[in-house]
Amino acid sequence: MSPTRRPNRPPIVSIEPSPAYELLQSIVVTMGHEGSDTYEVGAEWVAEMKARAGDDLWKRVEEVSLGDTDTFIHMIGLVHDTPAPRDVPAFLEHLRETDADEIRLHLVQFYSREVRRMTPPTVIRAAIGGDVEARREFLRTSYPEWEMWASYLERVLDVDGEAFKADLIETLQAWYERVWKPESLTIMPIVERDADAKRALVRELPIDRFVTTATNGVEFAPRPGIDRVVMVPSFVNRPLVTYYEFGEALIIIYPVADENVTADSDAPPLRLVRLSKALGDEKRLRILRALADGEKTLMELADMFGVAKTTMHHHMIVLRSAGLISVGVGSKRYRLRQETVPDVGALLSGYLGAAPGPSAASGSPASPRKRRAAG
Repeated sequence: MSPTRRPNRPPIVSIEPSPAYELLQSIVVTMGHEGSDTYEVGAEWVAEMKARAGDDLWKRVEEVSLGDTDTFIHMIGLVHDTPAPRDVPAFLEHLRETDADEIRLHLVQFYSREVRRMTPPTVIRAAIGGDVEARREFLRTSYPEWEMWASYLERVLDVDGEAFKADLIETLQAWYERVWKPESLTIMPIVERDADAKRALVRELPIDRFVTTATNGVEFAPRPGIDRVVMVPSFVNRPLVTYYEFGEALIIIYPVADENVTADSDAPPLRLVRLSKALGDEKRLRILRALADGEKTLMELADMFGVAKTTMHHHMIVLRSAGLISVGVGSKRYRLRQETVPDVGALLSGYLGAAPGPSAASGSPASPRKRRAAG
């Protein structure tokens, strides 16, 4: 039991913005955007990031990823371990001081309780160290039916640790200088603004309501073994929510709130734009109707509508980012958020302003146009 928290007390919540977290997300989003409109930064932003990187750096990024964007997601714990202020230079210095095998332990999610439940920690450490029998046991016990994970594990186990560490640090340094550093000048003020707002909000709400509000629909229930919830605001990862278990901490990378993104007071509220996108698709309306009858799993919904799980997952991301559905951390069960449904009319009315009624024709003053200040 952690000495930082007494029994039956909720986890400690902290808001931890960091350029290093966002650096990793910028690589994940740029690599994962191909053929997808999930990320809100858009194809033009991704093209700009690749152009800044150039073909040579992009090739190096693909090589150190070991064929999977999860390589950079699994480095979240390394950022968390970086001493404050967790900026990119401090993160890179932390990597230089970290043992090469320790970095690979992060890549195979050694600090996730679920991974350690399947395979004893001693076996994982021995496999990373090159023990042939331990390697065989690790591959046999860690999601053996998941072909993509098994293949990724083999690549991590096969790589030369010291050479990989050197290539990784050099590549991240180059990405920071060429790509992320100039971009951070615009993005980090948004991230910091959101963090300030969330620090005020966390003082007002219980943890479960705070997490659902901050993530716009991801529900968290305190559970044994999790003593800390670290909330990391992200601009580039919008609208996705990424959560990563790191020992006794659950790190949740959540999208910055819409009101912290733009200062254009004449622009339609981003929440209204999200709702319009979510409700402008007949299939998504039918999904909401199905969820009105009760919560359902991703597989149940995919079967019900005759689509692939990946297609259904995209629909659920759109609906969740619009605040219309919720899903539990680590769960694939979705439910309708009945409490948010009335927001649609109110948001549209608030943006358009009250239209002149019959009384306006007879000289009564019309309501002034309402504007929504952002930021």
